[in-house]
Amino acid sequence: MATIPQGGGGSGGSGWVKIADVSVPGGTASDKVFQDAPNNTVLQSAKVTSLSIQLTVRASYPIVDVGGVLTTLPESADQGHYEGPVSVTLAGSEAVEVTVQTANNLPGAIDACDFTVDLPPELLTLAFSGAYPGAQTELKEDDNFQIDGTTDKDIDRVRVLDYEACQLEEFAVAVGTSFSVSGTIADRGNVAVARPARVQVRDATTGAWSATRDTNLGGGTTDGVDVVNCNNLHPTVSILTPIGYPAGQQALKASESATVGVSAANYDSIVASSPNSELNITGGPPSYTATRIAGTYNVTVANFRLVATRNANGAETIRQYVIQIAAVAMQLTVALPAARLRSGGNDGTSIQSHTITVNSDQEIQSFTMDPEAGGGVWSGSWGGSATSRTRTLQVHDDDTKGVYTWQNVSAVNLALIPTTVIGTNPTYTLGGFVARSLTFAAFATQTAMDVEVVDFTKLQAGIFTATSQPALKQAIGTPPSVTNGYTINATGSKPTQVIWLDTAAAGSNSGGTAQITNVQEVV
Repeated sequence: MATIPQGGGGSGGSGWVKIADVSVPGGTASDKVFQDAPNNTVLQSAKVTSLSIQLTVRASYPIVDVGGVLTTLPESADQGHYEGPVSVTLAGSEAVEVTVQTANNLPGAIDACDFTVDLPPELLTLAFSGAYPGAQTELKEDDNFQIDGTTDKDIDRVRVLDYEACQLEEFAVAVGTSFSVSGTIADRGNVAVARPARVQVRDATTGAWSATRDTNLGGGTTDGVDVVNCNNLHPTVSILTPIGYPAGQQALKASESATVGVSAANYDSIVASSPNSELNITGGPPSYTATRIAGTYNVTVANFRLVATRNANGAETIRQYVIQIAAVAMQLTVALPAARLRSGGNDGTSIQSHTITVNSDQEIQSFTMDPEAGGGVWSGSWGGSATSRTRTLQVHDDDTKGVYTWQNVSAVNLALIPTTVIGTNPTYTLGGFVARSLTFAAFATQTAMDVEVVDFTKLQAGIFTATSQPALKQAIGTPPSVTNGYTINATGSKPTQVIWLDTAAAGSNSGGTAQITNVQEVV
């Protein structure tokens, strides 16, 4: 133990010196004992995990001597002493003395500290063991291979480094001097190369990690012991498109077959299957035949599967595809923008355009449909998506109001199965008309509206400009005079006479400019 004279300086000689602390680069220092607890400024002993340590030394003069090696300490911030690090290499567990050099470069005070060296564990042996998975002779990424080792002292953890054969992994192991872990193989490329593993272990008591060791230390080349063969080469498989469906088709029906082209390399075997049992698959690269044996409609769920295997490393490549099936007729429905399609085009209004949407429960390969004669006309061409078609129907005031049936329905699905009927909304109704303003001639009580009224209850109007008052609808046949009142002569015919029942207001319309605004039949 170090002997500390009164006043805290090192023993003997002039001046003073203290070993204040110790650290271990890349290791640990523990079990420290200080002479002056609780101040802890003079270290007496410690346990270290390396022969290379670093002391923190304080002294009254700048130069200190450790085993004949002189070190100059920097002046402390308060300029009352000198303090700094001193590197020391131990021969083993021993006492280290530090001597301060006086102003005359003569040996002065001495301090000493006892160090017990507790070195990290050492890997005594390290090797691969066991066997390759199955019948493999090479390893691919994420395969496993056992690694065994022994140490000179108890350990509790094993670290396999990200190096050559293996990925980085750390394992907790039973405390002892031997271990077996399963290293996970890394992807190091697509060429077979014999590669070692690199491992280090942790001291069960101090937590210090050992130096690393490779399984091929010394240059060993034994397969499965010193090194393992790593090769991440996988089969390459591509399903070629387009698929060879029957002429004009994009799907199968009945017992039809499709030809599937395949490009493949770096494989020993390829197995074809239908995961949902919809197909019978025969053939092999470069061409398979897929024959429908089940399924009514499928354009989304993979039913053609290839698994290519490379035997040397057990690598598999899987490719899946949908061989489309449309073995039943599609069901069509029409979505209408309103219960009745209103008209326009006369009395200063515009012809009305209505978007008609036809929806299908399958993808549509071709489609056509027409309005019934007199029930509007198409504008533009068919648009839409894979399962719908849209087009604009124009309805004119001259078109007769009523119920119409869609005509010339012709649709085929991806397998050319036809559909000629509309399941929902096979009919549509023309009814109502858009708002318009009507002018009364001088002193007139009637004006013609060039459109028919079908449902009198849905007839509306805005105001009479002559009175700036709301136009009040009266029952058909109501006689004048009704202030701000109006009615019509009849429903179901064109033109329709709009009757101004306010005779006093009509009699004042000498200029023929009075109007009834926003006359319309709503949906």
